[in-house]
Amino acid sequence: MGKSARKMMRKKYKFAKKEAEKTLTAMLNKFDRLASKCLICNKMFDKKNKEMVQSWSVVVGTDKINLYCPTCWKRANTVADAIKETANEQD
Repeated sequence: MGKSARKMMRKKYKFAKKEAEKTLTAMLNKFDRLASKCLICNKMFDKKNKEMVQSWSVVVGTDKINLYCPTCWKRANTVADAIKETANEQD
């Protein structure tokens, strides 16, 4: 491997590292904008409660972040499954 090949590899690595850092920073900035309650039932969400953090569902869109409690998330999935079944039956 010559000097120029190593130089190109280092350049690619630095570029990939910068892109990864940008992506991570963007994700962390979105976490700061996380809501403090469920979008549907307005149940309060505590970011410091480990159980809540692990059980609640987060949907990240391009410009907003939606937060759902486990009860509302199950309800929404049930409705979505019913709609899929109805669509499949009509086909």
